[in-house]
Amino acid sequence: MLKSAYASFNDGARNGRGLRSTERLRSSQWYSPEELSSFGDGVASVRPESVLSAPDSVAESSATQGLSFYGKGPSLAKFSPPSRRPERRDASNMFRDKERERELSEQVAAGQNVFVMPKRPPRSNECYALDKDLSGAGSPSDALDLAMAKAEVMDAPNWANLLYALAHWKKKGGHHLAASLRSDSRWSRSLQRLQASLQDLTARDAANVVWSLATLEAKQEPLFLETADALCGKLAVCDPVSISKAAWALTSIPNRDRRLELYSKLAVPVVMRADSFPLGSSKCSESLSHVFLHGSLTMICYSFGKADFREGDAYEALSSALIGHMNNSLRPIDVCNVIWSFCTVGYRDDVLFTKICEMYLTKEEMVRDFNPQDLTNTTWGFCKVGFCHREAMETLAFECHRQRDRFDPIHFSNLLYSFAMLRIPGPPSLLAEVASTASQQVARFDAGNLAIACWALAALGMSEHPFLDCALERVIGSSQVCSNLGSRALSMLALACFRTARPGRLDQLLDATRLCGLGVGASGYSAAVMAAEQGKDQERELRILRQMAAEARDVRMQAAVCNSLALRLWKRGDTAGAFAVLRGLKESSPHSWSVVSSLLVARLGTELGALAEASELLGGDGAALDAAWEAPVLSGIHPMAATRQNEGAHAYTREFMTLHAVLCGAPPGDPDAAMAAIERFAESRSLWLKITAWEKGVVVQEVARWAQPRLTVEIGAYVGYSAMNVARTVRSHGGRVASLEVDPLHVTLVRNMLEYAGLSDVVDVWTGYSFDSIPHLLKTYGPRSVDMVFMDQKGTRFHSDLALMEELDLLSDRAVILADNVLKPGAPLYIWHLAKGSYHHCTAISVREFLLQSEDWMVMAFRDASKPPAPTPPPELHRLAFESDHFRKKSMFDGVAPSKSDWWKFSQGFVTGLELCGCKPRIVGLHGRDNPKITPEDVARIFRTAAEERGGEDDEVLRGRGAQRTWPS
Repeated sequence: MLKSAYASFNDGARNGRGLRSTERLRSSQWYSPEELSSFGDGVASVRPESVLSAPDSVAESSATQGLSFYGKGPSLAKFSPPSRRPERRDASNMFRDKERERELSEQVAAGQNVFVMPKRPPRSNECYALDKDLSGAGSPSDALDLAMAKAEVMDAPNWANLLYALAHWKKKGGHHLAASLRSDSRWSRSLQRLQASLQDLTARDAANVVWSLATLEAKQEPLFLETADALCGKLAVCDPVSISKAAWALTSIPNRDRRLELYSKLAVPVVMRADSFPLGSSKCSESLSHVFLHGSLTMICYSFGKADFREGDAYEALSSALIGHMNNSLRPIDVCNVIWSFCTVGYRDDVLFTKICEMYLTKEEMVRDFNPQDLTNTTWGFCKVGFCHREAMETLAFECHRQRDRFDPIHFSNLLYSFAMLRIPGPPSLLAEVASTASQQVARFDAGNLAIACWALAALGMSEHPFLDCALERVIGSSQVCSNLGSRALSMLALACFRTARPGRLDQLLDATRLCGLGVGASGYSAAVMAAEQGKDQERELRILRQMAAEARDVRMQAAVCNSLALRLWKRGDTAGAFAVLRGLKESSPHSWSVVSSLLVARLGTELGALAEASELLGGDGAALDAAWEAPVLSGIHPMAATRQNEGAHAYTREFMTLHAVLCGAPPGDPDAAMAAIERFAESRSLWLKITAWEKGVVVQEVARWAQPRLTVEIGAYVGYSAMNVARTVRSHGGRVASLEVDPLHVTLVRNMLEYAGLSDVVDVWTGYSFDSIPHLLKTYGPRSVDMVFMDQKGTRFHSDLALMEELDLLSDRAVILADNVLKPGAPLYIWHLAKGSYHHCTAISVREFLLQSEDWMVMAFRDASKPPAPTPPPELHRLAFESDHFRKKSMFDGVAPSKSDWWKFSQGFVTGLELCGCKPRIVGLHGRDNPKITPEDVARIFRTAAEERGGEDDEVLRGRGAQRTWPS
């Protein structure tokens, strides 16, 4: 985290309007060690205390070290670096110096930031004259000719100014300049000269070079990254506008890890000095009242978001500065950029967003200046973090309606998507009229925007809107549009068909993708399979799963999909159809036959009384060889999320090798042996699997044993480990498990695993996103039917999925809620939901993470419907949620995963944050240890204590769930 590099951080940013207090200044250094060292050896002795007590010493130090001072806000010009040309030291100059020293002392005494910049080394008058000549050249060619003629005289700033002048020519309309420069030998020689003198550039010159190269589309030049590295060593003495220029330029670095490395350095001065940066569009002097400094804070915000930089300290400092400086002079694009940047990285800041809404977005006269892109990017940003200011959203919606004839397709889709994600209908009939305008332009929509708009209309309940049929007809009827559908877009269209009851359109959509030779992918199959499972037409489900098996390519995946299809038909009551699927598999692809296929044939043959035919199918050598099952999976299906562990042509390899380990290492019908085989496989290969093994498995089993639930809902099945754990525990008292999993390949694998363990009759595995699958539970099992919930999906969804179950009245009065990975990577909003909402006895069980020997939490609580729902979480909790999601993404997508020490620091800050927000749960186990232990007695104690808190109810009352009930198939 960046805070270790910050010498002074505004703890009171929310209330202090962005100014550090004098007390804070006295108690900490101004500068980090890196900054102090960049000032020179003698400057390291300068401290705030010495400045406050003896301002003359500062002036003396600045004189001896060749340093100049500049301040913040309106004082920026007074303390900016002196002119490059030497000054005569006359009396008036000496008087101005004294005035500067006096104002400096006053600023420091007032607790304001004062920063140090080194003066540029002396330059010759000829170099100063060349600066003027280069900027005043008649054309880029003239500037390059001048540079070549004076190459032996020009210094590093001259070469930097040459690039700066060329970049400004391009900005003024030289669209072909970048291409012509690449073939110009004068350009390459200029870059070589500059590259040889990088060490002579000041911070401002280096920033200008980086900006110029980015503007001239020369980011591929080695000089670009070399100058960026040189600049990062001088950021401590870089002015705000130069920092914002560099931030904009560095967004163009394609390598994500390299880009974020540079931004982590760029963020240090931003955090330390954000409250002294220009806001973004502040007017200059009266004589220049129409000139704007489009600048630092809003441009830095935009750059951080564009670069996908996710350090919370940087956004908190920017937020503090924006709140402190904000006035009504910001341009619409600046307002939009601030919101877009914070929201695109997932940083929700209610204080900042509320102030922007009140100052700009609720005022009709302000919003009228927004163009369609500003309007829809703003609404899109709010929906990405779930921030809803109804008055502002309605004002934006009215303005979008007024400007709808100017909309491009992306504006329509972003607007509709925003209101759908926030689950608000907008002003009556207004969004429907906007969608009607979109219908007239449907031919301009690309595949992605068609999918987003259709999904949004379905989510908003506009199932009869004409745009839906127009859009679907365009996708299905145009091979060019259909062939450009990505897996995610196809998934959204399939969901739209499902939610608007258009099964025929869904069939046509899948047929069209197959004819285009387009892979549906896991995201597309997730929606399509979910729609088929929740419908009554089993032929559709049969057809979709067979298409998925064909796309899978790998024989192991094909066998698993066919077995899964047979199990689904059996669950629907069509045992004969299930048997026929397996017979067809054996006849058409005997090498795809697996042990699970044999078990299914034997069981279904017995149920049908077709033992002879089953024996015939079981005869012969049709099973795949062990060597084939050990080989990497050659998946033809693109995974749901291409992480470091699950990407490329071998996606799903570790999951299917896990299934093979169970088939080879455990006897059929033994869930204990199957779970042990999974653990042995992972341990023997040091291959981490996202399973609740070791002490986590003890917790899940004991909670299920004590709660004795009629129905347990599991969200996030993965390979089926926890589903087997719960099912083996509740089977004795007639309980059932409903397991929800979004990835259709994981669903397939889990069904095979459960069948081999003999638990298919206890567990129902449902495909799809929780938002669509949870309502299906109500239709299938009835209200108040869920006695236990175990969540092991994305931690930032725990609280929203739980809230949906509450809204649908799925939870019984004494339901037990349990979630995994609440400390790492963290689920602070879930803890708040339990600790402050309609639950009691919120407890964190400290356990070991499987194979990692590090601490994690499983957090549980007991339902108490008599208590009110949780209030709105404080802003600090959203910051914790942002950090949690950031660490989760780093562990999944970054080239280098967080280290053990990184996780340790994060977890300690996480616990401290919960305590400050007043929602730290009780902790059971050895919190803070590398190897916390937990026993069944610890879980039993939680149940007994919860019973006592409820008024001394005995265990039978706490555990009793009433009469057994029969569940529909």
